[in-house]
Amino acid sequence: MDLSTPLSFLFGTEQYVVMRRQLVLLRETFLSYIRRELKWQIICSGSIGEGVAYPRSDDDLMFSMNNCRIVMTHRKATKDGDVLMVPSKSSPGYCLLLDVRKCYPEDVTHIIQEMPFVSSSLFQQHFAVEGEHVHGPCQSGTIGFQEFDYAFCMPCCTWPDIANDWLVRERSNDWPSCETIQNIAGNGCHVVPVGDPDSPYADHQWRISFSVAERTLMHSFNHTQFLVYNLLRLTLKRVIEKTFPGVLCSYFMKTTLFYTAENTPREFWRVDNIEKCFKICLSVLFFYVDLVYCPNYFIPEYNMIKRKINHSNRHQILDMLKFLRSNGVIRIIHFSEETSCLFTSLSQTRMEFKLDVQFMNCDHLIKPLGDIDSFFEILPHENASAGLLNLYKFWSVLKCIPTILESDLKYIIWNKGKISCCLKLMDQLFSSSEMNKQDYQLYKTLEALLRLGFRGDVTTGKLTLATYMYMVGKTESALYVIRQLLSEYPPYVIDVSLDELKAQAYMDVICGRGFTMSYKIRHAHAPGYILFKDFLNAFPSTLKMWIIIMDEFPLDSLVYAYFLEILCHTQYQNRILLTKSLKCLKNRMDGLTDNDLITFSRMCVGIIKYVQDDSQSACRWLGSAYVLKDTVPPPFNERFSRSVLTYTACLLNKKFHTVT
Repeated sequence: MDLSTPLSFLFGTEQYVVMRRQLVLLRETFLSYIRRELKWQIICSGSIGEGVAYPRSDDDLMFSMNNCRIVMTHRKATKDGDVLMVPSKSSPGYCLLLDVRKCYPEDVTHIIQEMPFVSSSLFQQHFAVEGEHVHGPCQSGTIGFQEFDYAFCMPCCTWPDIANDWLVRERSNDWPSCETIQNIAGNGCHVVPVGDPDSPYADHQWRISFSVAERTLMHSFNHTQFLVYNLLRLTLKRVIEKTFPGVLCSYFMKTTLFYTAENTPREFWRVDNIEKCFKICLSVLFFYVDLVYCPNYFIPEYNMIKRKINHSNRHQILDMLKFLRSNGVIRIIHFSEETSCLFTSLSQTRMEFKLDVQFMNCDHLIKPLGDIDSFFEILPHENASAGLLNLYKFWSVLKCIPTILESDLKYIIWNKGKISCCLKLMDQLFSSSEMNKQDYQLYKTLEALLRLGFRGDVTTGKLTLATYMYMVGKTESALYVIRQLLSEYPPYVIDVSLDELKAQAYMDVICGRGFTMSYKIRHAHAPGYILFKDFLNAFPSTLKMWIIIMDEFPLDSLVYAYFLEILCHTQYQNRILLTKSLKCLKNRMDGLTDNDLITFSRMCVGIIKYVQDDSQSACRWLGSAYVLKDTVPPPFNERFSRSVLTYTACLLNKKFHTVT
C-alpha cells in the first residue's frame, strides 16, 4: 500500500511543509524586529520550527541574548558581555560560563574557587514570570489561546570543541551534506540554563543546545524522512506514552532518525519504502533502550536516557517496541485518536471542524483539506506583524527574507499585515475623545489603508472596514459593506462551518485550476474574526468588557457580520430589519460545530438582548453560554466564567454600564 498519500494528508504535503518552514522564518524575523531594541533574537525551535504541525506540536521559542557572547578561549573575550565556556568533564553536553570581564550582576553570578561563574539557576530566576510553569530550561506561557514554551539562552558564535568530532566523523552516505555541516558549524550553538541533575554543580551548569543545528538538519530531510519522523512522534504520543508517560520523548525519536539517516543510503528513503524506513528506526530505538544508552547526535558521550530507563520498565518498553515493529504503520495509525476519524488532528487545532469520514475513504478531500491546513498555518503570522505599526517597516522586514520575496506568501502576509496595522491605527484613533489635526490625517490614512486591505480574504478586510465605519458614525456605509459581504459570500468558501459538501464544492470550483494560494485565500477563505485586547479601542464598546477579561474574543466571521448589522439597525431603531438579522445570526450559530464559537456566539446574542433592554433574555442567553464553559480551553475557561458571571450579575442588579 502507498502510505505517502494518507500520511501527507495527516502531516503535510512536501509543498505545505516548505511553506510552513518559510512561515517560521518569517515569524522569527517579525518577532526579532519587534524586540530589536531589547537586543533579543527570537528563534522558533521545537516541532513547529521544524515544519511539524498537528495537535500538541511543540511551539517553542528561544530568546537569544545578542548583547552577550560565549567564547572558547580567554584571548577572544574582548568585549563586555563575553563569557568563557568551560566544558564539564564529568557531565558531557554541559558547561560552566566564566564571567571573564566581570560584567554580570551579582544576582546571576556565583563564586567558585574565587572565579565568577554565571549561575544557570540564578539566571533562570532572574527571568522567571510569576505564575508560569518552569520545566527544565523552559517556561510555559500563553498568547491568547495559544500555549508555547520559551527559554532564555546565550549564543555561542563558534562551534563548541566538545562537538568537533561530529564535523569530521565518517559517514556511510552523503547525509548530511558537506554544505549542511559547514552551515551548521558556522552558526555555532547556544547554551540554556539547566544543569546535569547528577552533578554537584547543577545550579551553575548550562546545557549546550543544538536546536538551530537540529532544525537545519530537519529542513535537509527529504519528504519520506519527514513523514517517518512524524510517524515516530505519533507512535510516541499516542501509543508509547499512554503506557509509559514521561519515559521517552520526541527528542529521542529525532536523535534516532538522525543516526538512522546518517547510516543508511539516501536512495533507501523513498515514498514507496516508508514502512521499512519506519521499522528500521524502531529497531535503532530498540537497540538504544536495550543498551540503556541513547547517544546525543552531536556529543555521543552524552547518554540522554540514563535516568529514564530502569530495570522495572526496560523489558516492558522493549516488548512494546517489538509489537509496534511487527504490526506496522497501519496498525499504529489506527491506534491513534488523531486518525480514527478523518485525521481529526487537523480539526482540533487549526481548522476547527470535523468530518465523519473513515481514514481510507478521504482521498477526494485531501486537496481541499491541504489548502485549509495552509490557510491556518498562515493565520498566526498576521498577529506577529501587529507590532510593526509602520507599513513601510513591515514591508522592509518582508523583503529581507529571500525565500519568501518572490513567493505567493509575500502577498498573503502583506495583505494580512495591512489589516493588523489598520487595527493598530484604529485603536490609536479611537483612544482619544477629541479629534485634532493629526487624528484627522490618521482618519484619512486609515480609510485608504482599509480599502487596500479589503481583499486579503473573503471576510476580514470587509469586517474591519465595516467596524471602522460603524465606529466613526457612518452607519449606512457600514451596512453597505456588510450587505456586500453577505451577498457575495460564496457557497464553496472554506470557513469554520466546513462540512463535506462544502469541501466538495471547494474541490470542484477552486482545486486543480492553477490558482495560487493568494488567490484561494482572497476568494475562498473566511477565517474567524478575533477581537484582540491589544486593539481594544478599535472595536464596539458593547464588546470591550469581554475583550478585557478574555484578552481575545474569537467569533465566526458571519456571526460578527450579523452582530455589527444588528448594532447598525439598533441605531436606526429599525425593528423589522433588526429581527431579521438576529434570526440570521441564530441560524448561522445553529450551523456551527465548534463549541468555542457556539459559546461566544451565544454571548453575542446575550449582549444584543442587553442593548435592547431585554435583561431577562440577556441573562438566559448568557446562561446558555455559561453551560458550555468547560469547552473553552484552560486557563481561559476561568476568565470566561468570570466574565459571564460578572456581566450577568450587573444585569440582575441593573447597574451595568457599557465600558467606554
